[in-house]
Amino acid sequence: MLSAMGLFDVFRRSAAIAASSSLPPVRNDIVSPFSTGQLTKIVWSDVFGVEAKHMTREEALALPGAFKARAVLLSLLANKPLVAYEAAELELAELEGRDPLPAAKQPAWLRGGNAGVSPWHRMAATLDDCIYYGWSLWVREYDGDELVKHERVPIGAWKFDDDSRVLVQRAPGKFEPADEAEVTLIPGPSEGLLAYAARSLDGAKAIEESWVERARNPIPMIDLHQTIESGLKPEEAKAYVDQWNEARRTSGGAAFTPYDIQANALGQLSPDLYTEGRNNARIDIANFHNLPVSLLDGSVATASLTYSTQEGDANEVELYSVPYWRDPIVGRLSLDDVAGEGVVIRQNMGGLVRTEQSPIGDPGNE
Repeated sequence: MLSAMGLFDVFRRSAAIAASSSLPPVRNDIVSPFSTGQLTKIVWSDVFGVEAKHMTREEALALPGAFKARAVLLSLLANKPLVAYEAAELELAELEGRDPLPAAKQPAWLRGGNAGVSPWHRMAATLDDCIYYGWSLWVREYDGDELVKHERVPIGAWKFDDDSRVLVQRAPGKFEPADEAEVTLIPGPSEGLLAYAARSLDGAKAIEESWVERARNPIPMIDLHQTIESGLKPEEAKAYVDQWNEARRTSGGAAFTPYDIQANALGQLSPDLYTEGRNNARIDIANFHNLPVSLLDGSVATASLTYSTQEGDANEVELYSVPYWRDPIVGRLSLDDVAGEGVVIRQNMGGLVRTEQSPIGDPGNE
C-alpha cells in the first residue's frame, strides 16, 4: 500500500493551490469507471443527447433559487454521519423490521477531520461536486493495509484526461495520473447541473439581470426619434442617448431634447413578467435539484392538491430527493476497495422522519 507520505500529503498542498489560484475547470463530459487495464470511455452527452453550455458554478449560485436548493441539500445530508454495517446485519434487520446494528469496528476514515476538514465540510463539498460537476474525488492514506484517512480533493486540483484517466495536481500546474489505490472516484447521479441545466440556469440568470435593470430604470424603453433631417452626427446622437440613460438612473428622470427630437415610450412595464418568470425559474431549478418547489419558495397551481403541502413535501424529500443524491455516494464508499468485503457504508439519517399525510379540502371550495 501507499506510504504515509504519499498523495495524501501532496493533496494538502494542492488544496492550498486550488484555493489561491485560477485553475482549469474539471472536465465533465467523460464518464471514467476507475479500473485496471483498458478503460471503457462512455460519454454521457452521447447517451442522453446533452449539449453542454458554458455556465460556471459561481454564476449558478448567484441565482437565489440555486443557492437555496444547494443549501437545502446540504442541510439534509452534510450533517448525517457515515456508519459502517455488516451486509448480513442490514439484510437481517430489514427482514425483522428493526434498525440495524453498526459494525463492531468503525473505520477511522469515517470520522473525517483530517487535513483540517470536518466531516460536515467533506460531505458538503462532495455533494457540491456531484450537484454541479457530476463527479467527486477523494484521496486515501493507509497505515499498512488499513485505510485510515479519506478526504475530498478540491475541484481544480484534479481532472480527466482524454483517455479517461484521473489526473491529480502534484505540483503547481503539473497534473499526473493517479494510481487507483490512491484515490476514490465518486460518481454523482448525473453529469452535473452545469451540463444538464445550463440552458435553464442561463435563462434564470437573464431574468435576474432583466428585473434588476428594470428596477434601476422602471420607465419603459425610450426611442429618441428625430422628427426632421438636421444632419445630426452619430456622436451627437450618442450624446443625447447617454444623457437620457443617465437621467433614467437618477431620481428625477428628467432630460433635455431639442425641438427636432421626440421622446417616444416603447411598450409598458409588465411586473408580472418578472414575477412569473422568476417563479418559473425557481420551479425549473427545483426540478433539476429533484426538490419540491415549495422548498425554494416557488409556487405552483394549488387547485388540484389533495394533501397538505408541508407533509407531502417532507415525504417527497425522504422518498425521492435524499436517496437521489445520497445513494451514489454511499454506494461508491461501500465497494470492497474502500469499505472491505461484506461491509457497507450508510448515512445515519436520524431525524429525517416521514409524516402521515392529512387530507384537506379543495382550496377552491374553502
